[in-house]
Amino acid sequence: MASHAPLTPPQEHELCSHELTSEENSLTPTPSSYKHASSKQVSREASPAAPEPADEVYRSPQSTSKEPESTENRLRPAADVINRIIWDVKFDSEDYIIGYEDRFNGRLEASLGSWKKDLTDEEFIPQHRILYIKRKTDGDIVWDKRRRTDKIFYSGNSAYSWLSFLS
Repeated sequence: MASHAPLTPPQEHELCSHELTSEENSLTPTPSSYKHASSKQVSREASPAAPEPADEVYRSPQSTSKEPESTENRLRPAADVINRIIWDVKFDSEDYIIGYEDRFNGRLEASLGSWKKDLTDEEFIPQHRILYIKRKTDGDIVWDKRRRTDKIFYSGNSAYSWLSFLS
């Protein structure tokens, strides 16, 4: 059996009294308190004399993450456009056609009125398959995923063409 050295109280130069508050100074172990030292819990908090953290935080080149993309040119999702056409009184939902990519039949079109948004429906088509939304009356494409145009919310590339009068 290995013999261990008995616990000795720390010397005064080992304690950092400037880091302890007056309450914690009273919890400084003494030789008589070493028998029950395991039952005492000493909480260490930063003292008011501790230096304030620097305003700038150093980040190493390895830890820097890629800056997020600018959201100015982000195209609104097809679901937002469909909901706007359905619920906004300025738009007639029966006047719009949705073009989508079918897994087996290629590109197909369906009227917005017959579009199934319920996940449990057998005819449900996922939003990521929508290619464009077109107005029936004039054939104008109001939302196109590949060209990134949106004439409903003016998001994506259509925002730049809509604001071209400013230049």
